[in-house]
Amino acid sequence: MNKAFVLPRRRHRIRPYFDLTAMIDTVFNLLIFFAVLATFTGATRHGLPLQLPRAKTAAPVSDRAVLALLPGRLPQVNGLEVTPDRIPEALGKVTGHNLEAQVVVMPDKRIPYSDLVAALDRVRGAGYHRIALATAPEQPGARIGRQ
Repeated sequence: MNKAFVLPRRRHRIRPYFDLTAMIDTVFNLLIFFAVLATFTGATRHGLPLQLPRAKTAAPVSDRAVLALLPGRLPQVNGLEVTPDRIPEALGKVTGHNLEAQVVVMPDKRIPYSDLVAALDRVRGAGYHRIALATAPEQPGARIGRQ
């Protein structure tokens, strides 16, 4: 057989193939991470909104120092408004500087969580360790949760 008439064999070309599965998984995980992060950082300027529950068994508080946190107003210690940096001093006057007295913190449900934590920090910084959180009594027909 004459070699001049033999056709050369076809070479099999290897086509490049990129497996994108790992990259798609990574991008999807990053997307979820940033979506969740955005809900916590961009939701409010002052922290996470806190919807405090209502209690059917709530009773008026007596014989204790009560720190009330209301939106748009100064904190109140037993009904008297004080600046946030004067909370320890006002608690000392109410409790007679008895660090064993119980301090009941009553935040409104519209108070940002960061303001609640700051108030609790001031109470703890004053030396009080018997701290309780109180809620408003449940009103008949009121919805629990977001309103």
